[in-house]
Amino acid sequence: MADKKQLAVSAVAATSLLLAGATPALAATSESSDAAQLATESAVQSNQSAGAFVKADASEGQFAWDQTTITPNSVIKEVFRAATSALCNATNDLAVDNPLQWRLAVSGDVDNAFTATVDELSQEQAVQQTMTCSCGGNPSDGKAIITAEVKGIPVNYLAGRAGAHSDANTITFVSSDGTEVAMPLAYVIGHHGVISFEINGEDLSASVGGNNQLWLAGAPANYFVRDIAEIRITAEDVVPANPGEGMEYPNSPNVGLLSAEAE
Repeated sequence: MADKKQLAVSAVAATSLLLAGATPALAATSESSDAAQLATESAVQSNQSAGAFVKADASEGQFAWDQTTITPNSVIKEVFRAATSALCNATNDLAVDNPLQWRLAVSGDVDNAFTATVDELSQEQAVQQTMTCSCGGNPSDGKAIITAEVKGIPVNYLAGRAGAHSDANTITFVSSDGTEVAMPLAYVIGHHGVISFEINGEDLSASVGGNNQLWLAGAPANYFVRDIAEIRITAEDVVPANPGEGMEYPNSPNVGLLSAEAE
């Protein structure tokens, strides 16, 4: 068991170097442990001088993590919305109308364009799944990351109900204030995109705010457009880039330090 713990700590340390852009040290052998240690210290010193990261002693203590702990809505509202306001240029306070009576229009290169309320669509098809939302600007050990039980209407259901053409490759979400966010259709479907109307069993007003919100697995939170009024599915000559493609984030994959215990 001790060997496994040591291996886990080593893996964490190596991953930290890789994420910080450091040159990873070669694994030490009985003949080259001194050289490997020297290489590690050199990489650490080089990156410290560049402000890339701060070295921490991970040789003692315990480290634990999980991806299943649900963030309470009270925490999402008080902490996460404030963080996304600063890091993701998100709006803090959104007017809430009647989420279930909010109307969604689906149009574009489809056979059956339609408009329906969220309530009507949720009666036809709704899913609830555990998802994580994290801001692309979330720093290491930052709190701009949450995991929640998200209930919503799957984007692939909306595309199928509208009869999207076989050559459709782009989906554009238009919010009530005119904001438009375009993404590859295959990306949104492949990343389990849903138009959410409940977070942890409550309307969005109790957590992230607004009437509805796009949620995607593994995408930066600034693509999670809210108060969607129209969805356009089209065939474009140039397909939009995948969310976050070509962008550098300070903490990828996103990790937040939410609590710590001293022995």
